[in-house]
Amino acid sequence: MEDKIKVGLYIRVSTGRQVKEGDSLEEQENELKKFCEYRNFQIHKIYIEKGRSGGNTNRPEYQKLLKDIQNNRVNAVVVKKVDRFSRSSVDFENFINLAQKNEVEFISLRENFDTTTAIGKAMLKIVLVFAQLEREQTSERLIDVLDFRATQGMYNGGIPPYGYTNVNKELIPYPREKQIVQMIFSNFLEHKSTAGIARLLNESDCKYRKNKLWIKQQIQRILQNPVYIGKTKWKGGVYQGLHQPMISDKQFALIQEIFKLNRYGKERGQTKAMLQKLLVCGFCFAPMTPSHSVNRHKKKYYYYRCTTTNQASKSNCEFKYVSFKAIESRVFTLLLALSEEKQFSIIENRVLKHNQIIEKEIQKNTTILNNFEIKLELLKAKREKYLDSLITGDFSSSERQKINAHIDEMEMEEKQITSKIFKLEFELNKQHDNLINITQLKRIFISFKTDYEVFTSKELRSFLGTHLEKIIYYPEKLEVKFKLLEWTLSFNF
Repeated sequence: MEDKIKVGLYIRVSTGRQVKEGDSLEEQENELKKFCEYRNFQIHKIYIEKGRSGGNTNRPEYQKLLKDIQNNRVNAVVVKKVDRFSRSSVDFENFINLAQKNEVEFISLRENFDTTTAIGKAMLKIVLVFAQLEREQTSERLIDVLDFRATQGMYNGGIPPYGYTNVNKELIPYPREKQIVQMIFSNFLEHKSTAGIARLLNESDCKYRKNKLWIKQQIQRILQNPVYIGKTKWKGGVYQGLHQPMISDKQFALIQEIFKLNRYGKERGQTKAMLQKLLVCGFCFAPMTPSHSVNRHKKKYYYYRCTTTNQASKSNCEFKYVSFKAIESRVFTLLLALSEEKQFSIIENRVLKHNQIIEKEIQKNTTILNNFEIKLELLKAKREKYLDSLITGDFSSSERQKINAHIDEMEMEEKQITSKIFKLEFELNKQHDNLINITQLKRIFISFKTDYEVFTSKELRSFLGTHLEKIIYYPEKLEVKFKLLEWTLSFNF
């Protein structure tokens, strides 16, 4: 008795329309099972693909079938129609090559194809060519329809922009979100930053969609989307839409002009010297001062230059200048990076070691101070007793002289101990001041990250001047001395 041919039944449906046309998963399965029973085939496995396109091979069950073919688990593949299996002639040809390599037969019931014959192979390829042609023509027709709809201001589907909802393929304002959109535009025009608006919304418990927090990028996308003035965007073009606008054309145009001018970046990185009185030349350690030049097109270029540059002296520095944008972006990037846990942990470890050394000195000096204070109290008590005895006692003149001399010695010793206590207290205060508060230090970096976007130029310079002692600039690295730290942090570019 011959061994039965083991077959894999592949079933696929991609749309609801196919179900109506008699291509449902259940109908395909029943027809394939009847065929196998008629041919006395043994069904190894049924591969069912739901809602998957035949235009590519990125299908889970299809991939399982290929694996079973390579592992010689099936001798034949049976489908109802060729296009249920693949709508790409290239993909299908690759499959046929794999099937032939593994001596696997391919059978299509509707077309009555058999790959064991040359005619069968040729007919299969012809059918696939026409199937792919139909698919491409359908795709082209769909694109043409979408293009026409967009030019007429119609909504082409997808996730509707924030502030709108999709009702029967039309954009309809969603009241609550509409209010938020209008607030975003008005707040930005009131000189609030995108980061500041995002923070305001999050603090007001006005979450973004799916209860997500707002970020500045979402705010910026809303501010630059012409949908809110009744326009539609399609393939790089902007068309007059049929939906209701939420803001005026004048508001939108003004905001776009603000973005073009890049007000925040221009104010900080190009026209205002944020690092003035902080930046030091790494070659000669002279201060670096802000300056600018004008090209033939009357465009200004802003930079920091070493104060010894162009001096007619032997100390003239070879280092010339560095642009505002180059150095300031590096400093700001560094400060932003230090707020991250991984980067801050490096500083934290150094701070802990630093504090441990100082705390040992504090403990030592505190013990010495306590001993001096006890000794001083004992001396005072002893001197008081001698003074009381002079008042109440009956002593001769020579005895009184001796007691007074002893009291004078104790007073002198008290002064010496008091002086030592004063010096120790001063030293302890200094040591306590040298202890670095890690929480405070981290708060500085976090506050910079949180408020950087909303800082005015004045506020930013104030922040840097408060927390930074100096910045030593080299072409290849940056050294930053923080007022709260006793060392300089070095960072290579």
